[in-house]
Amino acid sequence: MRDKINKGFQKQPFMNTIGAKLGKISEGKCEIILPFNLKLTQQHGLFHGGAIATIADNAAGFAAYSLMSDEYQPLTIEFQLYLLSRATGKNLICRANVLKAGKTIFHVQSEVFSLVDSNEILTAVGMATIKASKSVTEITTA
Repeated sequence: MRDKINKGFQKQPFMNTIGAKLGKISEGKCEIILPFNLKLTQQHGLFHGGAIATIADNAAGFAAYSLMSDEYQPLTIEFQLYLLSRATGKNLICRANVLKAGKTIFHVQSEVFSLVDSNEILTAVGMATIKASKSVTEITTA
């Protein structure tokens, strides 16, 4: 399962672009860590809400993916994010957990924490509905 998650994560150039890394993975759970980078901030120097949403959505997708058979891939069909406190600190840590796994629909909660000193501060909570879709063929152009 970890190999499948790693391969899927590596196929996403955007995760590399923003510097996100996979953390702990287990069945129905996925952690993504995003180190602080000034390029990921908004005008006040805080992590941008888009960066927070990105890791919350992606961690939810991979948490669901960990429970899918190999012929399926995760696609988000609904996503909500609640920003609870300032996103400061040296890292964001997102932990996603599948709350309910159906045959093709998964309900997943993501919690995003700001790492300030050695304290984790709950920064955002997301809810995602993830659909198990037949593998999508990657399209390349010349």
